[in-house]
Amino acid sequence: MKDREVILIADAGSTKTDWCLIERSGRVVANVKTEGINAAIATADQMSRYLQSAKRLIKENAGGGINPDEVFYYGAGCASDAICQNVEEAIANVWGCDVVEVASDMLGACRALLGKEPGVACILGTGSNSALYDGKKIIANTPPLGYILGDEGSGAVIGKRFISDIFKGCAPEHIVEEFLEKTGLTKDEVIRRVYREPNANRFLASFAPYIAAHIDEEYFRTLVLDQFADFIRRNILHYSGATTLPISFIGSIAEHFSHLLGQTLNRFNLTGGKILSSPMPGLISYHSNISEL
Repeated sequence: MKDREVILIADAGSTKTDWCLIERSGRVVANVKTEGINAAIATADQMSRYLQSAKRLIKENAGGGINPDEVFYYGAGCASDAICQNVEEAIANVWGCDVVEVASDMLGACRALLGKEPGVACILGTGSNSALYDGKKIIANTPPLGYILGDEGSGAVIGKRFISDIFKGCAPEHIVEEFLEKTGLTKDEVIRRVYREPNANRFLASFAPYIAAHIDEEYFRTLVLDQFADFIRRNILHYSGATTLPISFIGSIAEHFSHLLGQTLNRFNLTGGKILSSPMPGLISYHSNISEL
């Protein structure tokens, strides 16, 4: 493999990580999914085991002893220089390569959506985030603040509002009856899952597919539209140039409700850009010769 340059790209979330080993031409050598990790809370030992496990799977998938010349890791929790440096050192130790770049998942979204062009990039998945990007770096970022204080437009916050409406009697009666009959959920069960068990945000976001399946109902359309409007008002409009730059999105919520997202952008006279379910195709283009063709 020494006659061709090989690049490893990681899109690392808290729950899962997509790893893609590519040649500089953009040809995929190996594509692997592993468990995720949050670099902000992982110990050095946990990070090392996580990377070693991924390395074994990638090598198996690639069919032999292929070591990347460069590694680009975009990860959850990579929010400070100190954390990024720790992850860079761990990757260098495991893979034995000299060129390692670790950055936030938000920068990964910017590069995947916008490449080397300026714009606003947004993440709408279990959580939400946004950034103003100048084509090279993030120049402004509204803090998302998580699903309790922020994360407007995310699956967790849409789910939170829906479940609250169900048990407070704010949703139409036929929706309440159908939902409770279908899921068997009780108020006590929801309270336990949200306040006494980990990953409440994922639990709340798990209702997004149900909402998507019933989006023809006016109640659900209004619920999602209101959340998207909140996301734009509280996260996008104060970016300099937001009204003239393209607004692009990555994430399952953006993809599943793309038509309502488009309506909301039009409402605020904003220009819609790309909508992607995953950043990996865009990151492959960014880090390969594809982006130069």
